[in-house]
Amino acid sequence: MNLKINKVIIPAIFSLSCIFIAMVFTDKLPHYFSLDADQSKNSIDDILYSDNYELELTDHEKQWLSQHSAIRLGISRHFPPFGSVNSDNEFIGFSADFMRMIEYRLKIKFDMAKDASWGETMEMAKAGQLDMIASIVNTETRRSFLEFTEPYVSNPTVIINDSVAKGYLRTLDNLKGKKIAATKGSFVSNELSRKYPEIEIIDVKNSHDALSMAHSGLVDAYVGNAVAAGYLINKYHFHDLSFSGQTEYSSTYSIGIVKSNMMLVGIIKKVLASISEVDREIISNYWFRMGMQPHIAMNKVVIIGTVLAGLLLLVLAWTYSLRKTQRQLKTSEELLKTSRRLLTREIEVDHLTGLGNRRKFNKLLEQQIEQSKSIDEPFTLIYLDLDNIKQVNISMGHSIGDLLIIEVSKRLKSCLESTNEITRVAGDEFMIILPGVSDKKKISVTTKCINNCLSLPFHINEHEIVTSTSIGITCYPEDATTSTELINNADQTMDFSKNNGSKSITFYDSSMKHNTALKNDTIRDLRLTVKKEQFILLYQPIIDLSKNKICKAEALIRWNHPSRGFISPEEFIPLAEEAGLINEIGEWTFKEAVSQTARVMKILDNEFQMSINTSPLQYHKNGMKIDIWNSYLDSYGLSGKNLVMEITEGILMKPSSTVINNLNQLKNSGIDVAIDDFGTGYSSLSYLKSYDFNFLKIDQSFVRNLTVDSDDMALVKAIIIMAHKLRCKVIAEGIETKEQSDILFGAGCDYGQGFYYSKPLIASDFEDFVTHWDSKNTDRTKSLIPFQKDPNALSSSNISL
Repeated sequence: MNLKINKVIIPAIFSLSCIFIAMVFTDKLPHYFSLDADQSKNSIDDILYSDNYELELTDHEKQWLSQHSAIRLGISRHFPPFGSVNSDNEFIGFSADFMRMIEYRLKIKFDMAKDASWGETMEMAKAGQLDMIASIVNTETRRSFLEFTEPYVSNPTVIINDSVAKGYLRTLDNLKGKKIAATKGSFVSNELSRKYPEIEIIDVKNSHDALSMAHSGLVDAYVGNAVAAGYLINKYHFHDLSFSGQTEYSSTYSIGIVKSNMMLVGIIKKVLASISEVDREIISNYWFRMGMQPHIAMNKVVIIGTVLAGLLLLVLAWTYSLRKTQRQLKTSEELLKTSRRLLTREIEVDHLTGLGNRRKFNKLLEQQIEQSKSIDEPFTLIYLDLDNIKQVNISMGHSIGDLLIIEVSKRLKSCLESTNEITRVAGDEFMIILPGVSDKKKISVTTKCINNCLSLPFHINEHEIVTSTSIGITCYPEDATTSTELINNADQTMDFSKNNGSKSITFYDSSMKHNTALKNDTIRDLRLTVKKEQFILLYQPIIDLSKNKICKAEALIRWNHPSRGFISPEEFIPLAEEAGLINEIGEWTFKEAVSQTARVMKILDNEFQMSINTSPLQYHKNGMKIDIWNSYLDSYGLSGKNLVMEITEGILMKPSSTVINNLNQLKNSGIDVAIDDFGTGYSSLSYLKSYDFNFLKIDQSFVRNLTVDSDDMALVKAIIIMAHKLRCKVIAEGIETKEQSDILFGAGCDYGQGFYYSKPLIASDFEDFVTHWDSKNTDRTKSLIPFQKDPNALSSSNISL
């Protein structure tokens, strides 16, 4: 009897307990929650509308934005949590937050096509009725009418179905001959139609409709974005649906800009680059990194609870149903774990090369330190930087630069062991970890192999590109024991290699800390030099060899540091370019040289010209304010013909439109252009035909050992003949003897410059020199003109060129 009672009472008590639990936890339906409890929408808004960012737009870009304050934006209105339109007609979601941030930073408004389906949005973009699309996967078909930014989010593409009713469909091959639902016009629909024609694809309006069909059994599965699927399954209680399988695809979302808006492409890429990694991760966590709370089917609990007698058959049915729900929950949790694992992998991968990115490198370095510490084993950190990637980007375009980076990464993998970790930490910078290695001979063998491997020409899209590397090396624990110290050491050694020239390899030593501190101090002091009037210009005369007459001079900048004395431009000009100060220094040099030109012309005739050295960055980054220069010349009663701008050969190798525009503006202003140090750079003859240069300056390395029968003589003659054929005058630098002067004049050289005539002089000494110049004296060694009036003043005798 007791046994019979127990058979009835125990299930009844269990059922009543279920009812009690259901009453207590009626609010515990499935919903999404943030993994970070402190994360709130307010903190997201603080990021979206923060002014803590760096965004530098050109004048042309600012003007374009002022003329296009309303940008037509295409969106996906039914794709939560990426983007959707809510009941208040607001665009919300991950991509919506990015669009609000872009609106705020560019001071624009988006005119959103909120009523268009995804398929209609695609058609509007093709017809030019939109300017850009907020979130879209980059495919070959779409590249015919859109330009794409770098991806700003990536999620796995998975298979979702009712695995109990339809069975597990673990791969796309299992879907052949079956029906799936996908969003019309989506990346998934397009790719599967092309690659898997055996799968019958039912195109629907949005992801919700696709999942609803899978839930109703109208199709065998849904294929799409894992995060979006998880969100919709929980929101609409499609708890019979679960993760069934993976695909080879990743939904990698970029911003697509209609090809007619190329100016907008550059602007959007810059504003995306201004969004920090930390801010991206916070926004991603807020929308994507979600968990699912357990679900208890309330109708089943109530039905079981109403059977107070607790028939054993119903208890068994309830148990079976509970186990089914648990299996579904477990599958859903596996889906979320897989999604999180894939998301973690995505944010640690450099999407261009497939290597680990800086985030991955930091993790690997910390892990290597812990491992080496535990087994008392050394390791080596190699910092590698490509030497000319910026020039490739400028001359051939960023697309060729990206392809070069990809090929470099492949070569690095091929010449390193599988145990070596390679990561790309910046545009042209790579970090390599060599576990268990500290022997310098072995390290040298590895780095020389890298140098040799990367020195071979790259053939990319009919371009032959030759590059080289600068390598810095530091060892654990010999040089440092923390990640911060090791990275700083590697950075310092790589800088030293850069300064030593291409293919340089530098091992860390403790003296580099002092040199790095000195460099930082120099840059700090350099920022105040113009304001504190620490720069001076020296002037070296240029002689017309046929008339023995001073007709030009070159302005040479020097820095009179208050505690270190005179610092050579070879030391501070590269630092000024690195610190972004070269435009300010260039402006000061121009104004000072123009002022001195006006004073000299009171002594000489109006044909006198002042030659000014310029940095390549002044041409590439709109550092030249030529309209203002013309006004400044007018204020002194001068014209462009009184100036010569000296440029180096490297700037002319496939120059950008900005370089060409600046050169044309100089020509239109009457300012002459001279190619400085000819023969020491790229020495390609093609650019000499392409541009109308006025002067060509033979580098002093060809003049230094010049004699009648020397090899240098043959080269100098060839340069002079070639230049004259191209209607270009020739200036020889570095003349130190009368013999060199006579030889050059006899070879047809037009002008001479060097210590034989005069060292560089301060302004007052230069004016005295010009005043006392005797054009009839053809031997400068016999008559050195005194020019120093004040023995305490700065003179050329204590400053070398």
